[in-house]
Amino acid sequence: MGGQVSVGQLEVWASHARLAKYRQASDPVALYVWSGELSAAVFELIGHMEVLLRNAIHVHLAAKSGAVPWYDDQFYRFNHQTCQDIVKAKARAGGGGRTVTPDRVVSELTLGFWRYMLSATYQATVWPRASHAFQGLRRSQRNRANIEHDVLAIAETRNRIAHQEPGFTLPQAQLEADIVKLAAYIDPQAAQWMHSISRVSQVLAAKPL
Repeated sequence: MGGQVSVGQLEVWASHARLAKYRQASDPVALYVWSGELSAAVFELIGHMEVLLRNAIHVHLAAKSGAVPWYDDQFYRFNHQTCQDIVKAKARAGGGGRTVTPDRVVSELTLGFWRYMLSATYQATVWPRASHAFQGLRRSQRNRANIEHDVLAIAETRNRIAHQEPGFTLPQAQLEADIVKLAAYIDPQAAQWMHSISRVSQVLAAKPL
């Protein structure tokens, strides 16, 4: 059931320390609600981008590993942390007695994992193959460090939202643009679609005073 809530009630539910961040507004409750709406809209858009990113990299790595899943391919010389992440993803993929398939393993790997796959650690192994995932860029523009930087920035925003940081503290001016830009590196048409369905601009325009 919906209804009005006072600042005092919200403070009890959310804590004095958390609500103190919203008291800058003439209506802290309205800002609190709006902040959650912004976080949800950004999280949704990042989700679309994350699926696009992981699928694009997966396709190009899988194409070079043949019958062996790329995450089991010794060619990449994955370090201990990466191997641990893959082991955990396999365990989650096989939960409940399910068959462990590449699609299920890939879906269990985090955005942070994919960012690390684009790091200097794998410049000589993963990157020459993963670079082909970024078809929206000319070959001369496919700079690993720059792409990693952009993925890292979005992963950090995703983590801030996941840890319930106030949405109004996010870099509002660039939120949608940065996510769509990264999608365009992979597929400009996908980026256009994401922009068309994004709720970020609409929520930003409705920010309470």
